[in-house]
Amino acid sequence: MGNNPNIAAHFSDTNVLVGGDIVSLITSGMYASPLAIYREYLQNAADSIASSNKSDNGKVEIKIDLGEQRVTIRDNGPGLSHVQAKRELVPISRSRKHRQHERGFRGIGRLSGLAFGNAVTFLTRHNAKMPVTKIVWNREKLRSGIDDGLSVEETILQGVTIEKIDGDNYPANFFEVQVEGVSRYAASSILNRDAVRQYLGEVCPVSFDVNFPYTSYVSNLFEGNHPPLALDVCLDGEITPITRLHKDGVCGPGGRLDKFVEFEQIKVPALGDRGHAAVGWIAHSSYLGAFQKALGVRCLRARAGNIQIGNEVVFDHLFSENRFNRWCVGEIHILDSRIVPNGRRDYFEPSTHLRNLENHLGAICRKLERRCRMASQQRNQRRRLESFLESLESTYDLVTAGYLTAHAARQFIAGKLSEIPVFREKYEGSGYAEEIKKLNNLEKKLTNFRFPRGRCSLAGVDSPEVSIYRKIFKILAETSPSPRQAKKAIEAILRYEPTEPDISV
Repeated sequence: MGNNPNIAAHFSDTNVLVGGDIVSLITSGMYASPLAIYREYLQNAADSIASSNKSDNGKVEIKIDLGEQRVTIRDNGPGLSHVQAKRELVPISRSRKHRQHERGFRGIGRLSGLAFGNAVTFLTRHNAKMPVTKIVWNREKLRSGIDDGLSVEETILQGVTIEKIDGDNYPANFFEVQVEGVSRYAASSILNRDAVRQYLGEVCPVSFDVNFPYTSYVSNLFEGNHPPLALDVCLDGEITPITRLHKDGVCGPGGRLDKFVEFEQIKVPALGDRGHAAVGWIAHSSYLGAFQKALGVRCLRARAGNIQIGNEVVFDHLFSENRFNRWCVGEIHILDSRIVPNGRRDYFEPSTHLRNLENHLGAICRKLERRCRMASQQRNQRRRLESFLESLESTYDLVTAGYLTAHAARQFIAGKLSEIPVFREKYEGSGYAEEIKKLNNLEKKLTNFRFPRGRCSLAGVDSPEVSIYRKIFKILAETSPSPRQAKKAIEAILRYEPTEPDISV
């Protein structure tokens, strides 16, 4: 027995090598989010449907019953016979799935609902001639067995029931799971239709939305490999299946829509000349800044079997500044079966093949960072040029309004004209043709400006006071943040009308 052949002599019953707490761990300690049950059950549905000849027509129906505090998930996969159901749905962590080719292979995800409900019920059959097999896992009875110190086998025998029921009201072949008596703290997510729809679109294997412009591009990435399976998942009898959350762009800072402008494909070679370890894509935008988290698409994400691994921060550690990950939209689909998701499916098991993936993705992440920084620098440059053009326009408006003396007006114009060559040298020939054209026109207007001859008046100001006002206005113009704000302040002064003081007793 392993490296210690004498260990068997110390145990008359090897079952004691596995304590009853394993049931407690699996049913309550594996998942941080209650919504993870949808990932686990759709993962099993995807494996079942992929194994059949209906992989192009895989359907999953989800029903949420608020009154009964129950969620039902049914797929149209091949289902299980009575013998298969007992063999697959009763033992813990004894999955017959192939870990290199199937999404769920540890045999524990099907019990995830027990962490959040009173019972998990499985119903299934393989063809119309069979009765439906019904297997119920009762959480209270399982916990009672754990508290009583029963073995794993005794705990399962106490907490699980198996029966055959009439199949008249059921499909010929199907698999269904019901999570019943959803706990109060989990109901706000598991039974929340909006939260479920968002989660399914973000994590589970569903098709892209029709507005996403790169659907065919993504499919072409898998040339020579099986394209990722996508299921039609409908919620509460809705006709239109749930889709991925990607649209034609993403809302960036301030709610501005940043359209996708370029598709970049990613191909990571596998070690040992075994094709590709992963393929992926990035939908490039204008990189205006961090995208909104609530949209559920930002960051470079990981998928295996078309199911998301982890969350949006899964590759944060590959960025030198992870804030730039929030500026990106992209996915990495794992193809190398030697890169295995861990038990919580929040990352991958350590291996040389994972390091190979990370090394290649690290280089891609650094390129993304440079692109984000460059986009930010270009926006700042454009903003500086636009701000300067605005200051030229407002300077012209100020001097033509007649609020300043001729000498002060010429000083302001000379100051602005002296700055123009610096901006022209920096921006001319750099993709700013329209801005440079506007700069040239404003330069011409300021150069040709002539202060009107003769005495000029200010509306509402007596002639003897005009020179005093203009001296004050000159000081305002020199100390204001911009010529536009100086002009607004001057006009506010000219509009001011003092009210008569109230001297009544």
